[in-house]
Formats: sequence, C-alpha cells, structure tokens
Amino acid sequence: MSSLFKPIPQRKFNNDKLRLEALTHKSYCYENPMSGHHNERLEFLGDSIIGFVVADYLYNKYPDYKEGQLTMLRAKIVCKQTLANFAGRLGLDRDLRLGAGSSNSRNNEKILEDAFEAYIGAVFLDSGKDLKCVLDFLEPFVGPLVEELNKPISGTPINLIQGISGLPREKIPLIPGPEDLKLPFSLEHQDPIGKLQTWSLKKGFPIPFYREVKVEGIAHDPRFTIQVQINGMVAGEGEGRNKKEAKKQAASKALARFLNPDPEPDLSQKHLQNFENFGGSDELMCSGPSN
Repeated sequence: MSSLFKPIPQRKFNNDKLRLEALTHKSYCYENPMSGHHNERLEFLGDSIIGFVVADYLYNKYPDYKEGQLTMLRAKIVCKQTLANFAGRLGLDRDLRLGAGSSNSRNNEKILEDAFEAYIGAVFLDSGKDLKCVLDFLEPFVGPLVEELNKPISGTPINLIQGISGLPREKIPLIPGPEDLKLPFSLEHQDPIGKLQTWSLKKGFPIPFYREVKVEGIAHDPRFTIQVQINGMVAGEGEGRNKKEAKKQAASKALARFLNPDPEPDLSQKHLQNFENFGGSDELMCSGPSN
C-alpha cells in the first residue's frame, strides 16, 4: 500500500482529556451538556499550528522555491479534502463524538477537517507546546504527499482514497495530483481566498486584509460578517457560520467584481482604475488564507 494511503496510529496522549475534547463535535455537547468542551477552540488553535508547521517544513525543504510556489504547495496540503483524508487515516471518523442529530455526518468532509485540526491543536498542547513534536507527528502525512506533488512527471492523479474514509466512491475527496502543481500562479486550482491573493499580488497590491465586521445569531449558531480589503479599499463582504466560510464568500465577491468579464456598471474598468489608484492605509495588517 502506498504511504499516501496507509493508516497512521493515533498519538498516545499524556492528557487524554485533550484527545477527547478534540474528538467532540459541538452537536454532542448540546445533547450532553455535562460532557465537557467541544472541539472548536482546539480547531482554531490547530488550524494555525498546521499552517505554520507546514510553511516552516516547506520553507526549509525547498530553499530555491519562490513565495508563490510555496504558497501553492501549502494550499494543496492544508486544503479541506487533504485534511479530511488525514483524519480518515488516523481513524478519527470512528472516534468522533457526535450528537444523535449529526450521527450521519461522521464522514462529512468539513467535520473531518475540523476534527483533524482540533487533534493537532491537542497534540500541540499535550506536548507542552512543542512545535518539533507536532512536526514529527505530521511528517508521515505531509512528507509523502509533498514528494508526490513535486514529481516532475504528469502521470495520473493520485487515486481516490476509497475505504479509508468510508465515503461513497463519488464523494471520496481527491488528494491533489502532481499535475496541479505545474501552474503555481494559476487561479484555476485555488480556492477563492488563494485566487484573490494571487490576483492581488499579480496586480502589485499587498496581500488582502480580512476584517471581522460583526457577529450575529446565538452562541451555538453564530453568523460572521467579514470584509476583505485590498490596498485599503473594501473589495468584498461575506457571511458564514464561521470565519473561514465568511472569508471565502468575501473573497468570492471580490473576485466577481474584478474578474467578471461583463461587470455591472459600477464595477466597470473605471472602477478598477479607481481601485488601483486608491492609497492604502499603512495601519492595516495582512491576513492570509487561514482561519
């Protein structure tokens, strides 16, 4: 069996409560209020840890790669489909604690992605916040995939990972194939956040800045509104059940404004020219594709 598909044993935790929290979906807590914390805080932590560790790994492994190549490669590794596959190889799908109403979502790609991020957050805390320990744990996942993505041959894309996640064949996520890496600046293979960042950098603008505008709704069902700004100008606004979803929608709306071949009158070439001439604020901080 290829090392890309082999099951990987879970970590032996010093504090098993961290492992249990990482595997607890919020639906379980709503139905079992005394069960402890759900995994969203660990997911938040793990998302950032994975992004940093993978970036550091790629930076050191490929000293000759340009920023765009490293960004594209990292995006292939930390995307939803790949992290959901990692979760399946760990067997997290079997161990998830879900509410009765979500019991059929055990193989849901988003739930698996979130569980893997939470699990890595738990590994980080359980190791005493040792990033080297996290890298050692992630290397069996990341290393073989990076090697495959960097093969200079076109070949056939990596096969569907059937049997690992238990998903129906038509819904099994693809691990990105090596042919996808040949166009590191192509917009075709990126999610909206990556597309917008590529567009912005090509135009000579800074990396898009994402700002949380408001949070509405109730505690267990919030709605986030996030603006994306480029060069100090609001380019789009999105809503979602979490910040990542809202950021993607904001990026999609910004792309629609500037990539639409037949824009609305207020989004004409004149508007784009005004956008390009707009002076940005030096106080804005950049935000990449995570969260």
